[in-house]
Amino acid sequence: MPTFTLKDSKLSLELVLPAFNRGDEHAFKCIYKACWPQVFSEAYSRLKNKEDAENITQDVFTSLWEQRGEIEIHNIDAYLFTLCKHKTLNFILKKRPALLDVFKTEIPSENSPVYQLLFKEAQGQLNSKIGKLPRQQRAIIQLRYMENRSTVEIADELGLSVKTVRNHLGRALSTLRNLFKIFLIFFIS
Repeated sequence: MPTFTLKDSKLSLELVLPAFNRGDEHAFKCIYKACWPQVFSEAYSRLKNKEDAENITQDVFTSLWEQRGEIEIHNIDAYLFTLCKHKTLNFILKKRPALLDVFKTEIPSENSPVYQLLFKEAQGQLNSKIGKLPRQQRAIIQLRYMENRSTVEIADELGLSVKTVRNHLGRALSTLRNLFKIFLIFFIS
């Protein structure tokens, strides 16, 4: 087993990543030691509370370790920054649910004609957008969300690698998310 040592060097992190992606615990410890200060700093800059920032930082690295076999990370800094940002936002929303109340009061009830009209329009736009996706992405969306298949099952059925399925799924969801950003503007304004 190789021994890694880090001194805040991106080159060293790049050398450790393949070992981490294979589940090497020592590589994880090296990443933890090298990246903990930056992750903590990011969490603290958003929360302004040392204890909460430490908890978020710990949660980020716990998630990183738990996902080690499921994802292949190529840029650890970007991955940890994004993970920290999402966990911090989720923490803020859970801690301050009043922020969510603003959005809840703006959405019409499901029985209202306005809601029904908006829902039909959104559903039509979604179906239209799904129909315009590349064939592979469209098939993967269909299998994943309409037939509730796992990425492994989809990969087996389509003869693709799991990573390829995840990449196609990510691209398709990104395209569809952009559509929903537009509709969110109409719901809130």
